[in-house]
Amino acid sequence: MEQCNQCDRSFRSTQALFAHCRDKDDHPFCEDCDRLFATFTGLDQHMQNAAVHRSDGESDEYASESDDGDDDEEPLCVGCNRWFVDLASLYQHLAASSKHNWCFACSRDFATPTSLDQHSSSPVHRDLDFECPLCPKRFKTPSSIALHIESGTCHNISRAQVTAAVHALNIVPTISISRRIEGGTIRVVSYYVTERAFNGTAYECYLCHRTFRTLGALNSHINSPAHDSDEFKCPKCKRQYKLVSGLMQHIESETCGIARFQVVEDFARSLVDLFSKRLKL
Repeated sequence: MEQCNQCDRSFRSTQALFAHCRDKDDHPFCEDCDRLFATFTGLDQHMQNAAVHRSDGESDEYASESDDGDDDEEPLCVGCNRWFVDLASLYQHLAASSKHNWCFACSRDFATPTSLDQHSSSPVHRDLDFECPLCPKRFKTPSSIALHIESGTCHNISRAQVTAAVHALNIVPTISISRRIEGGTIRVVSYYVTERAFNGTAYECYLCHRTFRTLGALNSHINSPAHDSDEFKCPKCKRQYKLVSGLMQHIESETCGIARFQVVEDFARSLVDLFSKRLKL
C-alpha cells in the first residue's frame, strides 16, 4: 500500500498514488519526477535546484558516483543487480536491454517504452526558456513560473494575490469561477496555529481534522491551498482548479485537447505576462 501524507489516504499502487496527486492542486507534486513534497516551498526549491530541471544538469547518478574519489568501484545496475567493468559497459547495457527503458538525462528507468517516450517529450527535457518577470529565475514552462510566484518565494507575493490579479484580467473565454476582487483591493489572509491545536496526541487541523506530528507541519498545511476554493476552470472541459498554475499545467498537458502545444505555450506565456504586470501595479 502507498500512503499520501497530504491527506492520509492509502492506495494500492504507486501509479494510483501518483494519479491522485496529479489531480490535486493542493498537493506539492512534481509531475515530471513523480515526487510528492511536504510543502510548496520544497517543490519550488526542487524545481530550481534539481539537476533534471536545469539545462546544465545532464549528468546522471552513476556518473556522479564515479566522481566521489572511488574510481576503482565497478558501476552497478541496480535493477538487474549486475556489476559492470566500467560506465561505458553499464550505459550500453541500459540502452540495449529490453528490461530497461532508461532516460540517460534523468537517470530514471521507466516501466514501458511508451512511458519513456511520454517522459522524453515532457517539459522536463526542455530548456529554461521562460524567465520570471519579477526576478531573474528561469523555468521550463509558464506554469512553473506561476507556481514559483504562488509559492511566496518571489518578493513574498502570495497565491491569493496571484489569484486576484488573474480574476481582474477578465480573460475571454472566461477561466474564472468567482471574482473576489472589488475596487482593486486584494485581501490576503494568513493563518497561524498555536499549541492549542494539540489534541493530546497530535496537532489537529480544525477545518478538516487531519492530524500532524509537528506544529510546523500543521502551519504549512493550514497555509497551503488545501482549504482554498476552486477559483479557475478549463474553458473546454470545465475541470476546476484552486490555483492558476494548476489550470496552466492542465492546458500545457493538452489532455482535453483545448489547443495544440504551441498555441498553449503562447497562451500560457501571455497569461503569466498579464498577471505579473497586474501584480506590479
